[in-house]
Amino acid sequence: MRSDQRCRGIPNQCDFSRQLIARALDGQPTVDAISQVRAELESCLPCAQILDVEVRFKLAMSQACRESAPASLQIRITETFQRVVLDDLDVEDL
Repeated sequence: MRSDQRCRGIPNQCDFSRQLIARALDGQPTVDAISQVRAELESCLPCAQILDVEVRFKLAMSQACRESAPASLQIRITETFQRVVLDDLDVEDL
């Protein structure tokens, strides 16, 4: 990893960690992909916690959503989660 391609330790401000997390969770995540991202983020606890929140959310949604919600509800849910400030969350809150 190049020195300019690493986590900067600033939650929600680090493009590198956001890209890693998005790539790992895109589609159907694998244990290997998540483990690789965890290893990349091991030096940054805030970003590692964001990864854990995202993984738990994706897992919960995949288990809870067996039926499709109407498109309007899906949009409202997505917009709501985009407004959630992850800085205020701790993995222990889940």
